Amino acid sequence: MNEVTVAGRKLQHFHIAAFFRSREEEYEVLRSYIQEGIHAGEKAFHICDPSLKHDHLKHLETMGVPTSDCMRTGQLEVLGWNDAYLKDGRFDGDTMMALLEEVVQTSRAEGFSRVRMMGHMEWVLEERPGAEQVIEYEARINHLLNRLQQPAICVYDLNRFSGSTVIAVLRTHPYAIVGGVLRENPFYVSPEEFLGTSTVSKSF
Repeated sequence: MNEVTVAGRKLQHFHIAAFFRSREEEYEVLRSYIQEGIHAGEKAFHICDPSLKHDHLKHLETMGVPTSDCMRTGQLEVLGWNDAYLKDGRFDGDTMMALLEEVVQTSRAEGFSRVRMMGHMEWVLEERPGAEQVIEYEARINHLLNRLQQPAICVYDLNRFSGSTVIAVLRTHPYAIVGGVLRENPFYVSPEEFLGTSTVSKSF
């Protein structure tokens, strides 16, 4: 299977936090990750603000992704977060991880060798029931992604999240994109250590 390139570097782990200050920066930095997967015939699974779904598809088109064709064949799937993180109006980490596992298993059955996932995380700011679980979820999902051997990028808008939230997010992701550069994250701690010693609370 081909290697995965993110922000100009070969990916060494499956769970990445990506911090951006503008949508333009986000799409420029993640361009290689998205284009490379599409050109390799891999599945792209994206979760975004439902009000920005059309805008997201336009950005993909600008990258040269034939979105209509890819969605018709199942190679590209874009969900609004109300159909993913906030299904049934609330967040449940177990339900979300089950959804991701189902997507991967179904995609493999359809012949896709890999699923490149990315999810915009601003849904947390809507303060729906269960949203306070998000940092615990970010820690726990490392095990799922390692088991499935599939890459996922969690996208955070630095203009909207507090510094304390950014630190909590960094503690749950082995790699991070900061300033457009993919780095091994020195703040990361294992899920066992994080969940065993930390009081996981919401601080958005």
